[in-house]
Formats: sequence, structure tokens, C-alpha cells
Amino acid sequence: MPVLFLFLLVLTAQASAPSSAFLYTEAPEYDVQAMLVGGQRFPGGAVVKVFSGGVSRPLAPSLATSADAAVSPDAKYALVSGKQKPDQPWQIWEVPLAGGPPREVTFGAEDCIRPFYAAERKVVYARKTPRGFQIEIAPLEGNNPLRLTWLAGNFLPDGVMRDGRVLFEAAFPSAPSTTRELYTVYTDGSGVETRRCDHGPDRHSAAELATGDLIFQTGATLARFTSARAGQLELALPKGQYLGPVAEVEGGEWLVPYRLRAESAYWICRFPPQPWAQPVKVVGPNTFQPVPIRVRPVPPYHPSGLGNREGANLLCLNAYVSKSQQIPKNSVAEVRVWAQNDRGDAVALGKAPVEPDGSFYLQAPSETPLRFELLDRAGKTVAAEKGWFWARKGEQRVCVGCHAGPERAPENVAPQVLLRTQKPVPMGKPGD
Repeated sequence: MPVLFLFLLVLTAQASAPSSAFLYTEAPEYDVQAMLVGGQRFPGGAVVKVFSGGVSRPLAPSLATSADAAVSPDAKYALVSGKQKPDQPWQIWEVPLAGGPPREVTFGAEDCIRPFYAAERKVVYARKTPRGFQIEIAPLEGNNPLRLTWLAGNFLPDGVMRDGRVLFEAAFPSAPSTTRELYTVYTDGSGVETRRCDHGPDRHSAAELATGDLIFQTGATLARFTSARAGQLELALPKGQYLGPVAEVEGGEWLVPYRLRAESAYWICRFPPQPWAQPVKVVGPNTFQPVPIRVRPVPPYHPSGLGNREGANLLCLNAYVSKSQQIPKNSVAEVRVWAQNDRGDAVALGKAPVEPDGSFYLQAPSETPLRFELLDRAGKTVAAEKGWFWARKGEQRVCVGCHAGPERAPENVAPQVLLRTQKPVPMGKPGD
């Protein structure tokens, strides 16, 4: 029997044994690129279904549209993005898995999408604003949201990680507008950083495995981040096209939307992630976003380290440490801080001295887009950030160097700026 025919035979067969229960989204179209411009990911509508014992049923039949399912840690409830009527905005709903009417969690005239359970019975999701989709966290009972992202653009949660941080995706500022990167942020909006600094390919639709590795979509295939490597690792997978996120099930197998050819429809398939494994169709066609129904630990609560002071204190240990460029020693004299005003224009806030060891310490406005520019003694630019970041009110942030990467450990030395003073140089505000 020809090998290709055998492959197709296995692919089109149903699994020999029923798969464990999971939720999924059925939709005639799923446009994962739509978020780059704040567009509709499911322009033809969608419905979340429960697959159990080889049979599917709608999770919330009273909703006209539903997608983005997330299962509660006790596996008794699910969050979905949904609409009661097709012309209404997307809102977040909680639905009992055993059956029952959905309960609305978010309210307002703006779309709210992509929810996940967090600690303290809170929910993380993205809300559409005039500056793009921004991530919020709010109690499941009540409507007192806290905003977690503070840049113009479209931010989409990918999950709440086992350490409690929010994993999200957004367009990388210095890359083409079609290139996304993966980030993490604490549930008080502090500590935002890229997951890795080997920026390049478009990365989105990520999921965390039991090992702590991240599996995400890049192009039409999947790749991995591991704790041991500072860059992206390719995966040896069966030939075909994949659409994240991946769902890890028992035995280390994956559920993932898959198709052999571009002209065919996606089916949620099950297979061990090995190049010789053959994806086996479980449910489809036109099915996406598999989510296993199983009990898991509640994400941990992180006590907030934010203080009551105005602005954020920012300490750089050594501006000469950089993975992206060589900055000559003794070439940097000052750091200039830039911000964006309400119109999105870049505004210079002020300067702070840089010590001979490359350290500097300053206080900048919070909840404001910021970036650094290193200057020589003549005031000329030595190096400058291409993207923007933010810090929360009262946050104390320390960076190892100039785009050194989150995996870089600091040297065991006291920075000269703190030996000279413990008071940060104050910057102005964008409106000053």
C-alpha cells in the first residue's frame, strides 16, 4: 500500500477510542490575523461545543455566538466570549459545564474577548478601546476592572501561566505590522517583558505545557520555548498546517487544529508530537481552540509590590550590556527618556546621567509609553530603543542592560549609581 495513501487513510479515520472531554469552537472561518488590525476573528459566527464520549453538543445554546472557551480550575465552569444577539458586542460569560444558563461577567458597549481564569476568582480578558484591544483583569462577581496594558495596539491574552503571570501576544513595535511577539505581565500590570528576545518570526496562539514549555504558532507550523534555551526551537512534526493553540491531553498527546493541505478544512486532530506520528481526526470540519475539561491547580496569587509613590523608579545596571549591538565602553554619558502624549506623539521628558559602569536610576511617569535613548558627551545618539514599554505607579523595575534579554542574569556587583545616590532623577510628564 503506498505510504501517502496509508497516511490519508489514518488521517481520515476517527480515533479508535473516544478522546477525553474537551471544549472547542466551531466556525466557518477563523482569521487569526484579524487581531493585528482589531478585526473580527470569526466573521461568519462561531459556537463553542462540548465533545464527550464521541458526541458534541453546544455549550451555551442561548448565545447567538460564542468562542474562546476556558475551563475553570475545578472543571465545573467555562468562560466564553459571546453575544446574546448577533448585533450586540462580544462580552464575557460564565457557563456551568453540567448545563444551565450563561451568566454575563463583563458589561459595556465595547467588545470583550479571550477570557481566562486567574487567582482570587478573577478573569483576564481583552477589551476593545479607541487605542486597540487592551488586557484587563476583573472579579468574576462585580465589574471593577484593572487595566494591565498601556500601549497603543492590540493585546490578546493567550493564558494565565502556572506561575500566575498573564501570557499575551501583541505586534512587536520594531517589526513589520504582521509580526507578533509573546509577552508576560503580572496581574497588577507590573513586570511586563517579552518571553524571549530573539525577535523575528510572527509568534501567537501560545499554550503552556505541563513541563513549562510554551508551544506557539509561527507561520503554518508550531515552535517551542524551553527554560533551557534563550531562543525559539523548531518542532519536528508531521507534514501539514497547524493552527494554535495546542491542547495537551493524557499521555503527552496533543489536540490541535490541523489540515494536510491549504485548500482543505481544519479538523481538531490528536497525535503524539513526533514526526512519524499520524494525526487522527477527532472532530470537525472547521473546528478550532480545543480546551481539555480537567481539574488543574488554581493559578497562584502574587502580592503586589506596587507602592504609593507617583511614577515608577527605573534602575539600569549596565547600559553597555546588549545582545543586539556593541556599545563602546565609556561612550555613554546620559540617558534621555521619551514618552508618548495622548495623541501618540513622542515627547522628551528629560535626561539622567549614566555612570562609568553603565548604571542609571530615574523616576518616570507611570501608565505611559516610555523608551530610552543613550547619548554621548556631545548629545549624539549612541543607541536607542525601537519599541515602547510601560511601568505601573509605584513600580520599581530593574533591567540588566540595554535589550539584554529576560534570560540574562545580572553581575554580582553594586551599581555605581546606587553607591552615589539612592534618589532617582525625576523626569517630567508628557504634558509638561
